[in-house]
Amino acid sequence: MINIQAGNKNLKRILNNVCSMASTLSPTLSREAGEGAKPVKLIAAFFIVLSITACSPKYDWRDVQGGEAPYTVLMPDKPSRLSREIQLGQQTVTMHMAAAKIDDVKFVVGAVKMLDATEAQTALAIIKNTLLKNMAGTITQEKRTVTNAGGKLTINDKFSAVSSASSIRMSARLVASDVWAFEVLVVGPEVMKSEAVDTAIETFLSSFKPV
Repeated sequence: MINIQAGNKNLKRILNNVCSMASTLSPTLSREAGEGAKPVKLIAAFFIVLSITACSPKYDWRDVQGGEAPYTVLMPDKPSRLSREIQLGQQTVTMHMAAAKIDDVKFVVGAVKMLDATEAQTALAIIKNTLLKNMAGTITQEKRTVTNAGGKLTINDKFSAVSSASSIRMSARLVASDVWAFEVLVVGPEVMKSEAVDTAIETFLSSFKPV
C-alpha cells in the first residue's frame, strides 16, 4: 500500500532540502567553476533556479488533510476552511472547501460527497461547466485520464483556462473517486504568470491525492 501522506511529506522535505542545497552549493559551485567547467556552471544555475521557484519565502508548503473529505494535498500556506450548501445539478450538496492565498493567487480545494460513484463522475462535468461559465473562460489545455486500481475507478480531468472578460487565468484538476467529486484550483491574474507561480501551481495540483 502506498502511504500518500508520507509521499507528500517526502515532497515537502525534498523542497526544503533543495532550498538548503541551493543556498549552500550555488556560491561554492560558482567559485569552483573555471574555464571548461560548463557542466559545473549548469549545475550551479540549476540550483539557483530552484532557489528562486520552489524556495520562495512566500510559499510555506505544508501537508493538509481534507478533514470531512478524504484527501491530502500540499498547500503553500495555512488554509482557511469553509463548508456550505450548493446546488449541483438536481442535488443540494455540501461543499467542503480549503483555500490559501499567496499575493493575488488563490489555491483552492473543494470536495462534495454524491449519492454514488456514477453521480460523482457526472458532477465533474457540471463543476467544470460552472467554473468556466463563472469566469467566462476558454480552455487552453486539457487532459483527461481514467485509472482503475483495485476495482476503484478514478477520473482526472486537468485543464487550464483564461477569461475572455478579464485578465484571470485558472489551472484546475477535477477528480472523481468513489462517491466523492473534487475540484483543485489555482486562480489568479494573468499578469502573475511566472516560472515561480507555474512551479507552485504544478506542485499544488500534482500533490493532491484522494484517500
